[in-house]
Amino acid sequence: VVYSMAPGGGGGAESGYYVLSKGYEHNLERPAFNMVQGCFGGVPRAEYIAVQSMDGLLCILEQERATVSRQLSKFLLPGPLAYAARTDSFYTFNSYLEVNCFKYSSLTSLPSGASGDQKRLSVDWAVVIGENVSDIVVGRYSRALSASQVDIIVLAERTLITLRENGTIRSQKRLDYVSSCCALFPSGSTEAGAPEHNLLVGSHTGSVMVYRDMELIWASRLSAPAAALSVGTFGGQAGLLATFGHDGVLSLLFLGTDPPHATVSTESKELNYEAMDEEHRRLLQIIRDASSGGKSEPNDSVSLRAQVPSTCDSVGSEEGAALFPVTVRLFVSYNGKETIEAVSLTASCTAPLYLTTDTVNLPSLAGGNRTPTIVPFTFRARSDELPVDLSAAIVATYTTASGESRCARCDLMLPLCMVCKPIPTVKNPKFKVTIETNRMPPSLSNLFEDVVQAHGQVADSQSAGLALSLQYHCGLDATILVSKNAGRYRIQSSAFEGLWLLTDELLRRLRSLFGGANSPGDGEEPFASAYAEPLPLQEYFEMIDEHLRCRIHLAQANETLDKRAQQFRVIEKRLLVRLKDRNPAPMQNLEMLIEGTYMQLLELADIVEAAQAQLRFHSVRLSSGTRLLLLLLRLRFGLDEEDASLLEAHLSPLVDETPDQGWEERTTASLTHLLRTGLAKAGKEAPPTVSSQTLTRPADATKIKKHITLVCDRLHKGQRPKGGQEAVAEADVTSPK
Repeated sequence: VVYSMAPGGGGGAESGYYVLSKGYEHNLERPAFNMVQGCFGGVPRAEYIAVQSMDGLLCILEQERATVSRQLSKFLLPGPLAYAARTDSFYTFNSYLEVNCFKYSSLTSLPSGASGDQKRLSVDWAVVIGENVSDIVVGRYSRALSASQVDIIVLAERTLITLRENGTIRSQKRLDYVSSCCALFPSGSTEAGAPEHNLLVGSHTGSVMVYRDMELIWASRLSAPAAALSVGTFGGQAGLLATFGHDGVLSLLFLGTDPPHATVSTESKELNYEAMDEEHRRLLQIIRDASSGGKSEPNDSVSLRAQVPSTCDSVGSEEGAALFPVTVRLFVSYNGKETIEAVSLTASCTAPLYLTTDTVNLPSLAGGNRTPTIVPFTFRARSDELPVDLSAAIVATYTTASGESRCARCDLMLPLCMVCKPIPTVKNPKFKVTIETNRMPPSLSNLFEDVVQAHGQVADSQSAGLALSLQYHCGLDATILVSKNAGRYRIQSSAFEGLWLLTDELLRRLRSLFGGANSPGDGEEPFASAYAEPLPLQEYFEMIDEHLRCRIHLAQANETLDKRAQQFRVIEKRLLVRLKDRNPAPMQNLEMLIEGTYMQLLELADIVEAAQAQLRFHSVRLSSGTRLLLLLLRLRFGLDEEDASLLEAHLSPLVDETPDQGWEERTTASLTHLLRTGLAKAGKEAPPTVSSQTLTRPADATKIKKHITLVCDRLHKGQRPKGGQEAVAEADVTSPK
């Protein structure tokens, strides 16, 4: 429907209202999506209307009659539509993520009796945008345009592109938000060569940005995201912004600040210097608190506290393997005054420890001084795998009443009795390490009281607190022997990987016992531990060899399995072809061949499954051995927390495999980087270069052994990993050649 608007109740500016009069209307055959108007074909003083329907039909309406209807090509969903009078062209967006240009002459040049594909428009040019387009407008937006030039501004979801009349890109800008609409308005600039139009861009975040030739000159926040924008003069006030929201609300806004409603008082009053000094001191304290670097915890936060029992629950079983459960009680409280909703608690641990339910959702959590909510988490330990880590973590994620997302974390240590039990003292070990401390040793029965009391039948077999033997549930044993006259402890086991967990647990308990016992005036040195024996590199290298051998064996088994599977598919296809034939040819023993191939597939599947189990077993061994080596390196060379963490980041104890990379090649690359940066020889730091070489599985472990030996040698010479980190901050990571 087309209306004409005329002033009423007076003439010109004196009119009190406007009257809408219906001029004419068209009954459209198809649902309309959008439209544009203009002097199509260059006809002066006559504006026509082009309507795009939901199914891609472009219809030209010349006043009271519809003249042309043409189908858009490559159409799936309707897109934005624009018209440029200077080029007499239409611009639209299709489902191929292209901006198409159609000349008006191409609409009218088709024969009237054309049908089907003959009625589709021929494209003058097309430009691939690569993402959805939100809006298309035409104007003089760029600088230094000639009198006959215009810009086709394409607003994509994340990109703002300016096209020339022939479809080439004049300029483009990447946006850091998702756009929704745009509009041009006169810039009003009198500068020579300045753009005649500025661009308004609305976003789905509710903001509106003002651009002058790809330069952001203003930004403002709207009350709601805009679906359409326009700039006009209302009530004699120019430059007002009209927005139409997705909720159907039409708003009239202006960019700026509210003018003062009252004059500023100029009356002088006596200055209060005491109040000024108090305000100055208060502001200085705020500045000091803000620049101190540490952020205080917010008052409205969730607090987590875990209560870990020292003994296991009743022992259970699953799929023939014994389980040793421990139920941890988590106390959850909220310090704020409101009630928060949807608090998610997630627990994690390291295999063979696991949880049957690792996520608990609390519908609501009341604030204030209320009784904490108790949430039980049951951790279980399987008996078919060697444990490497007893630590666990529980993380709470929630949203405050103000909409801010936060999280809280609680770290805990699970009891040692989950993974082992005391046994009579084991003698004649195969592997051992000796740890020296500066404190007289306590009784092992008291130090490991929780483990010993859980199995009272073997408590009397330990030799007066000087020896303690434990057996992991997987079958390995480990023993602690303590010196009578000095703080020396020997940890021994029948397997090298069995030393790690008991050694770490011993040092953790000794630090807990002696770490806070000193007072400032007692004159004693802080608790310290050291390792003075040669590093067990040979035993560790044997673990690396076994792990790499298992990887190679598994890769070969998978390759053979793939070949047999391909052979099985080829035989199966031949059999199907013969069975479908009207006159089938003889089988020629194909049935025997497919049966034999099928049996080979079953055998190879069992071999691959066994190889995967062996790889998991040796991965756990290597992880345990790596943790032990890192601990001994820290004790042997006196590494601080930062050096130890850097060394662990390069020699990772996390042994996991991916189809593309394994532990050996990743560790070789990281140790090469460490030897060229932090542990590089004096004056031989690697230059900041970049290498994009792909990491591949090595044929043997010679290179990684060499790198580990070099790291130990340079640590022995006094070099430390953080020594070259300042230079690394300016250099890129370098991969091994």
